Amino acid sequence: MKLVLMAGGKGERLYPLTKEVPKPMLPLDGKPVLEHTIEWAKKQGLKDIIICSGYLAHVIEEHFGNGEKFGVNIKYSIEKESLGTAGPLRHAKELIGNDDFIMLHADIICQINAKQLIEFHLKNNALCTLVIHKSSHPEDSDLIETDKTGRVVKFWKKPHTEVPPTELGNSGMHVFSPRIMDFIPEGKYSMEKELLPKIVDIKEKVYGYHTEEFLKDMGTFDRMKQVEEKIKNS
Repeated sequence: MKLVLMAGGKGERLYPLTKEVPKPMLPLDGKPVLEHTIEWAKKQGLKDIIICSGYLAHVIEEHFGNGEKFGVNIKYSIEKESLGTAGPLRHAKELIGNDDFIMLHADIICQINAKQLIEFHLKNNALCTLVIHKSSHPEDSDLIETDKTGRVVKFWKKPHTEVPPTELGNSGMHVFSPRIMDFIPEGKYSMEKELLPKIVDIKEKVYGYHTEEFLKDMGTFDRMKQVEEKIKNS
């Protein structure tokens, strides 16, 4: 199964660190965030990797090349303008091909067991499987409600006008059927605000894979410190 890494953001919350270095290339414990992720992917048997990039894309490509020295195969899909959080998937459609694939935001450090995640996704014949976990701040987060089987039945968008019956949030990691391309138009498109609510509303099979395995983004200075501490103590 291919792994698609979303690495196109500008990382504005981490400025000025991201003025000349894209967010996924910021160092944590002596190596770029993205290198930690690629090492995890290799250990999980995910050796075919597509990096969707835009902002300072050349920095990423110069470091990783075709992936050979890291023991993986890397291809690049570079957007000329921002395509949001779902548009890059459509842009990389030819590289992704006709098989199910994992998508992960490249500013996330994770220790997920990919085999178990993939088995859950395939068992449910899902169009989309979201990796979900308990939010540390549910009162100001978008939350996800599932039924007893794990099927997603509702997205609770912030701000909440009533108390949601869930504290589970989207982690930023997904498994998709290639059919997902049928629901993504060309151009800029949002994963969270447009694509995911749409496929749930039309009763497509969207499931939540609930895990408390470590999975955290480093998109702010505080989170960077937390993630680096986790890496050092692992």
